[in-house]
Formats: sequence, C-alpha cells, structure tokens
Amino acid sequence: MKNFLLVSALLFSLTAMCFPTGMNYDTIPNELSIMTYNVKFLPRGAVFIHHHPVIRARLLPAVLMKESADVIVVQEAFDGYANRVLRRKLKPMYPYCAGWKNRKVITYKRAGGVLMFSKYPMKELESITYSKCKGIDCIGHKGSMLVEVEHPKQKFQVLGTHMQAGGGNEIKKSQHEEAGTLLKRHEEKGVPQFAAGDFNTHKVDTVLYPHLLKAMCCEDGEICTDLKFTTDHLLNDMGNYNPSKRSVIDFVLFKSNGWLPKETKRCVFAFEQQWNKKHKSLSDHNAVVLRMKL
Repeated sequence: MKNFLLVSALLFSLTAMCFPTGMNYDTIPNELSIMTYNVKFLPRGAVFIHHHPVIRARLLPAVLMKESADVIVVQEAFDGYANRVLRRKLKPMYPYCAGWKNRKVITYKRAGGVLMFSKYPMKELESITYSKCKGIDCIGHKGSMLVEVEHPKQKFQVLGTHMQAGGGNEIKKSQHEEAGTLLKRHEEKGVPQFAAGDFNTHKVDTVLYPHLLKAMCCEDGEICTDLKFTTDHLLNDMGNYNPSKRSVIDFVLFKSNGWLPKETKRCVFAFEQQWNKKHKSLSDHNAVVLRMKL
C-alpha cells in the first residue's frame, strides 16, 4: 500500500510538471494559424516615398492582434525605430520574436528585413542570405529564416522569406531552390513546415510558380475570401499608381512531412486605418493568413 501511494504521488507530480497550474489543456485553440505581411517599413531616410513607417507601426499592432494568428511573418522591416514600436506593441500577445538580433547597421545580415512574432515558444533554427541577387535587393541581404514553434498541440516549423523583386528568372529560381534546401535540411517526420513571405513570384506565372512549389516541395491552395490579390493597385492607396496591377505574390505554403490537418483555409486581408489625409492602407501589400484545424 505504501509503495502504491508513493507511485501515485510521483505520477501526480509528473502530471503537474507537464500541465502547470492554471493551464487548461482543453482551452488551447484546436487550430494553427500563420500570417505573412509585407509591412513596407523602408528606412525613414527615404522621405521621398512618403510611406511614414513609424506612424503605421503605431497603428498596425491593433489590427494584427485582432486577427490573432499564432505566428506573424513580416517582410521589409528595415526601419529600426518602426520595428521597435511594432515589437513593443505586439509583445503582450506575441512575447517571442525572431530575427531581431540580425540587425546590421541599416540592413540585416541574414534574411534581410524578415521578422517573426509568435504566441508560443519559438527558436531560430537557421538563417541564410541568398547567394544570387541583383540591384538594391543585394543591399537588403534578402534571404530566409527558419524557426521552430512549440505549439501546445503540434510542433511546427516556419520559414520566412522575402525574395528578389525583378532580376530575371534565374535569380528567382536560385532563391526558390536555396529556400527549399533550407526546409529539407531541417525536415522531421510528423513536423509540418510552412513557408511564408513575399516570394515576388506571380501565381499566374506558368514557369516560376510551378518551379517555386516544386523546389520547396510545398503545396498552395485557393483563397477563400472576397479579396483575391495580395498586391492590388486598384484598391490599395499605397500602391495605386497602376490600377491594372493586381496579383498574388505573397504565400503561406505547406509541407506536410506526414502530418495532415483536418481542414485548411487561406484568407487575404486588407488592413486599413486612416493615417493621413491621402492614405488608409497600412501597407502596399495585403496580408495572407493560413488557418488549419488540428
């Protein structure tokens, strides 16, 4: 009887360690969600662009937290002060941040301009700078960053990236392949991987889009919202210089590695709030959110 009581006490202690006081495992959302969003935080020194990153950084956290994705991947986070404002205001919901330590002068040494925010413990696995680039993209050290997130119900990995704008197909294909190799290097059976970012690859491109999916061994899906474009110069007032330019270049791709969700849904959101007399769009891109039922 004494041994039985000792064993029971030990099992109770172990259970308490796994499920801390106050945590109700049943209340943890039975869903996994990832957002990608190009925030256009170019350096404030580029005043001629009239994009005011700090003003928008003060407004963005409220709309991002309202959407409440588990992980947020942002691109073009090049303005240090705007980044600090975003990080501080997101911290109550997103205490974990990756990419922050990579800052080097006015750019980023690795995975230039990519920051990730997570509700759950997150660690950086590896970050790369693309070996091929052209023009101003080389100054930005564009690349990919891969993190691992400890969601209470399903561990997963997220790759964040911002790929070459323009520059020709060979550069884009090279970056597709390097990002795919990074995913492959950290692949684990039963641990899903996601690739989120501004890929600067048009979904309608019959050469580059299939190459992207093949190189990364990932799958995409249809957008379920009324908004169908991630760059929309007809509706977006920060990029309305060519109303016919409407495209999908931002994605949250999925690599199952043997794990399959019960349900998948992709949505596009145009985040807006009047921030000066001429503009209410909070970036020149729309956000993409992938939601999966566990």
